Amino acid sequence: MIFAIDHIVFAATRKQCDDLTGSIRNCGFPAVDFHLDFPDDNLASDSVGFRGGSSLEFVYETTECGGPPQWFAEVPRVIGLGFSSDDFAADTAWDRKSGSWTMAEQQGFPNSAGPHEHLSDFYVFVMNRENGTLQFPELTAGPRLVQITLSGAGSARWRERLWRWLKLPVSNGGLTVGGTQIVFEDGPSANVRASLTFEATRNPAIIPLASGEIRLVSDDRMSH
Repeated sequence: MIFAIDHIVFAATRKQCDDLTGSIRNCGFPAVDFHLDFPDDNLASDSVGFRGGSSLEFVYETTECGGPPQWFAEVPRVIGLGFSSDDFAADTAWDRKSGSWTMAEQQGFPNSAGPHEHLSDFYVFVMNRENGTLQFPELTAGPRLVQITLSGAGSARWRERLWRWLKLPVSNGGLTVGGTQIVFEDGPSANVRASLTFEATRNPAIIPLASGEIRLVSDDRMSH
């Protein structure tokens, strides 16, 4: 079963990565000691955690124009949504003709898979969390992810895809997973762009992205 948002992948320049992680940490997101290097792809990443054990991963180029243009033509923004599975073989039994992919365990990550082309403008994937535990289970405080908004001309298609690929429950016209609502809206993008809403105990804030944003809203607001 797909039971949670595992981690969310951003594309950014190195400076944007540093600036965003600094801003996010100032909003109460906990630090995690997790750096990845992808030398064959001229990429690296750093992460920030959030309540429940999940994380935001910021991928940046280690050489000028070294990364896939599908990801880095418009930065910073969310490029990938990762989901957690406790029954990986069943949850990733997709039609291999659709461009699906698999990735072996590496650098502290378990094996993963995606139902469509990895090098897409926006992609989804599933991580193998066979024991039902997320990567950072010690993260019991800080902002909590309550909503992902996918907006753009492709939003209806992405709603159908996520429902079909991941068998996520339908809720209030959208989908839901592990206490996070996924909402689909019209927007200017020809595909979709993601915004994230977190419930936080500190002052409300908006962190703008090239497309979309990270919103922090108060506990009181989410309760109404």
